[in-house]
Amino acid sequence: MYFYGSFLTQSGETVTVHVVTNNSRDKQIEIGDEKSGVFFTDNPVVIESCVNDTFDHLLRSQATIRLLTRDFIPDFFCTSCMDAVVNIFKGDKCIFAGFIEPQAYSQGYNEAYDELEISCIDVLSALQYSKYRDVSGSGVLYDAVKAEAGQRTFKELIADILNNACNKIDISGHNGTRFFYDGSKAVDNNNENRYKIFGQLSIAELLFLGNDEDDVWQKSKVLEAILKYLNLHIVQDGLNFYIFTWESVKNPGNITWQELETGGAMTTGKNTVEISLENTAAADTTISIGEVFNRILLTCKIECVENVIESPLDDDALTSPYSNRQKYMTEYSSDGEGERAYRAFYAMTHGNNTDYSDGVITHWFLQVKDNPMWIFPEKEGEGNLIDKYCQNNTDQQSLPNHLYKNPGAAIISLGKIDDKTNHKDNSPINKIDMTDYLVVSVNGNGIDNIGETYPDENSLKAGIPCAIYNGGTTGGIYSPSDEKAKNYIVLSGKVVLNPVMDFTKDYKYLHDSTGWDRDGVYTDHSIWHKTVYSRKNKDGRYYTQQYHKAATPFDDPVWDEDTARGLVPFTDTGRQMYEFKYSAVGDGTDKISKVAVLACMLVIGDKCVVETGTSGRPSDFKWMPYKTREQCSDDDEYYQQCFTVGFDPKIGDKLIGTEFSLQNNIDYEMGINATGIAIPIQKDDRLSGPVKFMILGPVNSLWGDITRRHPTFFRHTKWTEKSIPLLAHVSNIFLKAFEIKIYSDNGLINNSGDNDIIYMSDTRETFANPKDDIEFEINSALTLSECQELGVNDSVRMSTPSNLHTGYAVSAIYDHATQRQAKPEQLYVDSYYTEYHKPRILMTHKLNDKISTVGLFNHYIHPAMPEKKFYVLGITRNLIEGWAELTIKETW
Repeated sequence: MYFYGSFLTQSGETVTVHVVTNNSRDKQIEIGDEKSGVFFTDNPVVIESCVNDTFDHLLRSQATIRLLTRDFIPDFFCTSCMDAVVNIFKGDKCIFAGFIEPQAYSQGYNEAYDELEISCIDVLSALQYSKYRDVSGSGVLYDAVKAEAGQRTFKELIADILNNACNKIDISGHNGTRFFYDGSKAVDNNNENRYKIFGQLSIAELLFLGNDEDDVWQKSKVLEAILKYLNLHIVQDGLNFYIFTWESVKNPGNITWQELETGGAMTTGKNTVEISLENTAAADTTISIGEVFNRILLTCKIECVENVIESPLDDDALTSPYSNRQKYMTEYSSDGEGERAYRAFYAMTHGNNTDYSDGVITHWFLQVKDNPMWIFPEKEGEGNLIDKYCQNNTDQQSLPNHLYKNPGAAIISLGKIDDKTNHKDNSPINKIDMTDYLVVSVNGNGIDNIGETYPDENSLKAGIPCAIYNGGTTGGIYSPSDEKAKNYIVLSGKVVLNPVMDFTKDYKYLHDSTGWDRDGVYTDHSIWHKTVYSRKNKDGRYYTQQYHKAATPFDDPVWDEDTARGLVPFTDTGRQMYEFKYSAVGDGTDKISKVAVLACMLVIGDKCVVETGTSGRPSDFKWMPYKTREQCSDDDEYYQQCFTVGFDPKIGDKLIGTEFSLQNNIDYEMGINATGIAIPIQKDDRLSGPVKFMILGPVNSLWGDITRRHPTFFRHTKWTEKSIPLLAHVSNIFLKAFEIKIYSDNGLINNSGDNDIIYMSDTRETFANPKDDIEFEINSALTLSECQELGVNDSVRMSTPSNLHTGYAVSAIYDHATQRQAKPEQLYVDSYYTEYHKPRILMTHKLNDKISTVGLFNHYIHPAMPEKKFYVLGITRNLIEGWAELTIKETW
């Protein structure tokens, strides 16, 4: 509905009010028309400033419209902030643009015409009613927004917030909104950069999104944090917005603005208005002394980055497409080679009892898990195995069975129950301990001959990538801000090369055959003495696996006769193979032992980490310019932009069938409290921006007393007679407790402490009246000397913006008002200390509301204090009476 109407002020000027509700003009009502039953009161419109003091960064205003109405008008009741748009014009100039305040409508019913008071708020006030990126709004999902979060410039953030709020604010549609900046802050003193600071500073969106939906910042908080960091303020004047510093307003001289979107210039002249009887509207001037603070304290609220990416095995992120675990596989194991073991094995595989002391039946349970921040492609990076195989809570065995036959990866939780055949313990088992694994299928065929072995180069290449991180892509600036400091990305966890399990025979053959227990008609010589590796008995063991299926987790599992073999859990009783002596990469010999297991690609911004050396030391990792596949000449060039994760075996360890911690290349001299594979980052790496991480696939290593791998991970080095492809003897790779975190060595300084970062004015007075409630949620980078001076440790901070002009974290900006290059926090403290450490006069005075007299950026002189000038903090207007009450403050 569209409401409109005009009235004349006491000075003869025309004031027009426009209101559009629910973005519809299908029905029009003219205020003042007898037919409409809606009229203005005798005091119809007041516009009030909501500015408290110069510490405000969003200089808000509000309006009150008073009507007389005969009927109930439900359109004025707004459930959300932008349901009803309000424009107020004085002549042809818009002096207020905003919205009807939501859920603040009330109307009486006592008279034929009841007074209706409509409370309106400006755009800056309206920002408090919506969250960043409209999270929780219609059709906007928190997880989707967080997954797409990146690094955005201040200009993008400001434009997105204000343009979204102003989308339908101009009811007449003639002028539109414009945003002006006074150029008071810049990245340096280069005149070319004077108005470009918003486009040259960027910050991680994750800062505003928090840990869950309830933590998402309001849009007003985002805008205020940006402006506070730069000590800037924003005011709305009709359809125009001005971003400025108080120094620009109070200092003499014109203000040269630049429009943020078009780059067009505009100059505002400062009229100096002498208050006199000719322009004064009332005699109720008030004069007071503003608050005095001789100590300004600014506290930085730090948001540190711990995880470079979210772990695929993070408990808080894991969900399951299935309602519960289910039994997947049963192992039958009878240790020994002789008759007792043979008969016990027969009994186990035929559902009969046996009291054999070295027999065990192990029931394996699994539950497929999902992490919404990770994708496990079906092939060539396309599709998602979870979406294909895990639907409607049915057939949970489908995905693990698929992995047995095909390359791929998945998150699977596994647990087991051991049932010993001697039955000497019948106590109930109260729980099954389940462990979450990232499982990468290998499906080796056990053949060592070149040309016959599997997996080979082609199959490994076809499986690239097997896991893709799809979560929040940025969390801060990863390079340290000091040349003497280093940051480290550390990968940690445990890994297993799970062996291909040998069976005495497939379970179906054993179960369906009868009489081979030597008490029957014959002895089956394909079973008798056909033992496999055992860790407990040198003669081996009789061994097989039975696989199960269930329609849903709540159904009783039944034997899946069509599945002879499936995904093999890490049993820690299976075969261990290939004793480690020393390892090499390519044709060189490692100084630090490392068996490469998985190839990974990590891209941050425009750089990727490349493993260039052969020693496994941190110095082997380099940050290089990242090239897309299209920019590379072939697959080898592209996939050599990767690094490998593996383990560090001791001499004598068996490579296959043993659980290892990921290789540790961190020593005590590096100054970080972590264990794992450390990738160093230095200041000149200039590392920031979106994070891309993929697990490409298994590394095609060869073994022959040593391990060797090709620089392109899916290829192998030169084959020799003694060469054994390790992957041919691996069923799958298990990754447990996998994390990628970031640490700082703090410049190897360990006595800094862990204090809050506080900036404070240097006051010499014996009595201090502090202003100590100032908090910066965006904060500057610190050098090591500054960390020591402030008594804090260095860290990687999500709350620190990046200077795109230099590629470094922001440590200083340039203030044109004071002609100083300093930290924004220092400029802020100095500015307010200068203003507040001495008494300043505050005055409110009513003037005739004329363009020549009243203006946001005018200066005023009062005849009682002709030596002092005053600048405007806020303006309140009574439109019918034609006066404007100015709140003004003494310049200094």
